Amino acid sequence: MGLIGVASDITEQKRSERELINAKVKAEESDKLKSEFLAQMSHEIRTPINVMIGNVDYLHQSFNEKMDADTRDCFDGIDLASKRIIRTVDLILNAAELQTSGYKSQFAEVDLNSEILNKLSLENQLLATQKGLELVYKCVIKETIILADEYSVTQIFANLIDNAIKYTKKGKVEILLGNHKSGKIMVEIKDTGIGITKTFLPRLFEPFAQEEQGYSRSFEGNGLGLSLVKKYCEINKATIEVESIKNVGTTFRVIFSG
Repeated sequence: MGLIGVASDITEQKRSERELINAKVKAEESDKLKSEFLAQMSHEIRTPINVMIGNVDYLHQSFNEKMDADTRDCFDGIDLASKRIIRTVDLILNAAELQTSGYKSQFAEVDLNSEILNKLSLENQLLATQKGLELVYKCVIKETIILADEYSVTQIFANLIDNAIKYTKKGKVEILLGNHKSGKIMVEIKDTGIGITKTFLPRLFEPFAQEEQGYSRSFEGNGLGLSLVKKYCEINKATIEVESIKNVGTTFRVIFSG
């Protein structure tokens, strides 16, 4: 009788497994730390800004009848600048959250018409009116409910509508909720603005990409909006298309998978 055995040294394999486990734990700790940092930064920036906005609104209402046109313009300027800061902070934090995988989507049935687009069109009416623009919203279909992450879908259209108004000097901005030729639910944001050159279109959704660069550019912004729109579309399995003619206008089209 005899015994035959085969032995193999698994020391290296065990070491590799331990290294992988340790790397995974460190990555999770790093993501948690980044998420906590972003939440703290958001609180630290938003809190004093909201206090300032609240105080400015109080002063505006208290002395409104005694103010001349120049003073009212100052208050309007403070209001617009405050909103710009908050929007910039939101964009930076949202981009960082997506970069660190900190964003957790929550899918549920969402009514594109009543819960998102109608609200956004009402919120942007004043800004459009102040610029002398016509803002039109049309819903031409009955079935407007989709399965989506409500926050990210809202951000898609908040950014697209904001851009359409910002880059349009005269004319109108149209929001259309309807069906794509494929039968899928579609939203179009169409403006009569400055348009986009064909050479820049391939870079449109890159982070920080802007057709005009430097301090002499005609429009404010940090170039994060459309890159976030693209990522939020991916989260919701939606396709985004763009058509544009320089100095004529631009149409963004978001098509939901169903």
